[in-house]
Amino acid sequence: MKKILTAASVCLASFGIIGLANAETWSPPGAIGLANVGNLTVQKGISLTCSLSGSVNSTGADAEVGSLALSGGFLNMCNRVVFNNLPYDLIGNANNTVTLKNVSVKAVTGECSGDLTGSFNQSNGRITFSNAQIPSSGSGSACVINGVVSTNPQSSYTVP
Repeated sequence: MKKILTAASVCLASFGIIGLANAETWSPPGAIGLANVGNLTVQKGISLTCSLSGSVNSTGADAEVGSLALSGGFLNMCNRVVFNNLPYDLIGNANNTVTLKNVSVKAVTGECSGDLTGSFNQSNGRITFSNAQIPSSGSGSACVINGVVSTNPQSSYTVP
């Protein structure tokens, strides 16, 4: 029975009915810095304009966000927004988007957790968040992010 199921899976995969897991390839491998370009706004009940800094570690075969921090804003409130449970896997998708997996944020007015997706410009290594949401993990609204984040050195990925 096991051989029949394995043969059926191979046959279905060859016809494209089920996909085989293939990971993206990141370039360059190593440490990659993250910083906002222009205004970056974060919102959960209240809206703050913040500066973002962070880092990505890329092995080439995969990438993960190892640090994220916000600063600035009205009365320096951005410092009170904290990213927990790092690192977050960074997944490059075939449709030129990237997803940070299982993001956990403690905002000024509550908490959010879940995936965060933004569009990725392969030509300049920038991620654009346009009303990107992380679901609320309690009551209230989702966490919403708007703005552009650059990678340094400029990064890209390929999906097989």
